[in-house]
Amino acid sequence: MRLATFNCNSIRVRLPAILDWLDQYSPDVLALQETKAADGDFPLAEITARGWQAAYRGEKSYNGVAVIARRPPENVSFGLGGDGGASETRLIRVDIGDIAIVNTYVPQGQDLTSDKFAFKLEWLSRLRSFFAANFNPATDKVLWLGDLNVAPEPMDVYDSKAVWPHVCHCREVVDAFRETAGFGFVDVFRKHLPEPGVYTFWDYRQRKSLELNRGWRIDHILATPPLAGLSRACRVDAAPRRAARPSDHTFVYADFS
Repeated sequence: MRLATFNCNSIRVRLPAILDWLDQYSPDVLALQETKAADGDFPLAEITARGWQAAYRGEKSYNGVAVIARRPPENVSFGLGGDGGASETRLIRVDIGDIAIVNTYVPQGQDLTSDKFAFKLEWLSRLRSFFAANFNPATDKVLWLGDLNVAPEPMDVYDSKAVWPHVCHCREVVDAFRETAGFGFVDVFRKHLPEPGVYTFWDYRQRKSLELNRGWRIDHILATPPLAGLSRACRVDAAPRRAARPSDHTFVYADFS
């Protein structure tokens, strides 16, 4: 199986790039974040016309998550629960065969002194509880992927010393992420891409960030041991970030036997 993730930063703007990538790389699953489309505006007809299935939950101009798959996703659910549906545009869980896929768009946090940063830390803690309530990491094949808005290691940022502390790269958020991942996840990305300088996001606002490779790794693919042991490769496809009208993120995918 090939399982992929992409923060598209508006699915309607990036739909041609998404459809082209699906045709070229033929994944079994593509998880999308920041679709920025209410459910009635999701381009389902264009996706199904190309032979794909989709499950999604979104809102106008903000957030939004989706899973595009070769076969119909099963046991679809949204959100962390217990919040009146407020987290439903940030988390989608689906089953594809015997694999549970949890696609998340973790809050960015805005500023270290803001309520939004406190909310980010709380959200990661609630996500840890969500995993504990739904899965057994020793026996269940679970894939956690998406834009997690965390660069957990110095090598995940082009210049860790220059940006530290940042809402995506500081002690509080790194510790919160490690606590959540400590549920029982293996970092499939770093299992196969241990070298520095491999990133998934290059900021629009920073001049020549892509050309100078001033990037971040904030898009992740993690798996519980029964699934991580089947992983054979993980790659970042930077070509779409160099194309016309790109997202500031790019596609990341992993292959499993």
